[in-house]
Amino acid sequence: MIQFNLTKTLGTLLVSIIVLTSPIFAEPNHRIVSANGTITEIIYALKLENQLVAVDSTSYFPKQATTLPNVGYQRTLTSEGILNVKPTQVIGLESAGPPATIQNLKDAGIPLLLFPDEYKLETPSNRVLEIGKIFGKQKEAENLAKSINEQIQKLKINKNNVKVLFIYSRNPSSVFISGTGTAAHAMIELSGAKNAVNEFSEYKPLTSEALAKANPDIILMPEKSAQGFGGEKAIWEINGMEFTRAGKEKNLILLDDLLLLGFGPRLPLALKTLNDKWKQLE
Repeated sequence: MIQFNLTKTLGTLLVSIIVLTSPIFAEPNHRIVSANGTITEIIYALKLENQLVAVDSTSYFPKQATTLPNVGYQRTLTSEGILNVKPTQVIGLESAGPPATIQNLKDAGIPLLLFPDEYKLETPSNRVLEIGKIFGKQKEAENLAKSINEQIQKLKINKNNVKVLFIYSRNPSSVFISGTGTAAHAMIELSGAKNAVNEFSEYKPLTSEALAKANPDIILMPEKSAQGFGGEKAIWEINGMEFTRAGKEKNLILLDDLLLLGFGPRLPLALKTLNDKWKQLE
């Protein structure tokens, strides 16, 4: 007569099933390349950084991201640099490029997710939810998106007549100002102020005539741009600046580049920082 221990046999069978099926239910091991600083910030916010294998040069927040391999500036990427890290997913914005690199990645069969260059209040939450869906972090993404939206709703931003001139430059010989259709324009308007320049779209070189016509109440610049320009002293030495309210009163706000223009999870903080400044100038 053959005897056997039913409990032991069932236990062994259960362990065998778990061992055999666990790889099926295991979380996929992605190898993500982020080609944009805001995307990198979202990846860290969703705690996906252990699957991040490389970033672009605009990815400096959080600081840990700077320790990863760098594939260059988001608009001048090389396919070789990206393919070398063997990615299973590349994420960035539609402005990523050049086009030849993007096509090479597609030809190599690398999945790409390129978000539209949008500058809306819902932009951060939309990006968070999409990334969360792709990488199985739906719950975390929903919580983060909800938090972002709630923070924005609590701001209660009121419109005012403060005129803001956004200046971008890496050196005093090449100075650009923002018209409409830019992240800078959207940030100025969404934070309650007015863009001092509305006659054109995108960016154009700054002239003394344009500066006099704009007559801004305040100058807004990204921190890295201002550093490359030569600092605050160099800003006030721009020809014609002394005739503007901003120049006379030395009204200047410098904000971290990614915080100011990224439209990421910290958008509520950026809007509040700007709106508080505008209120002081009313």
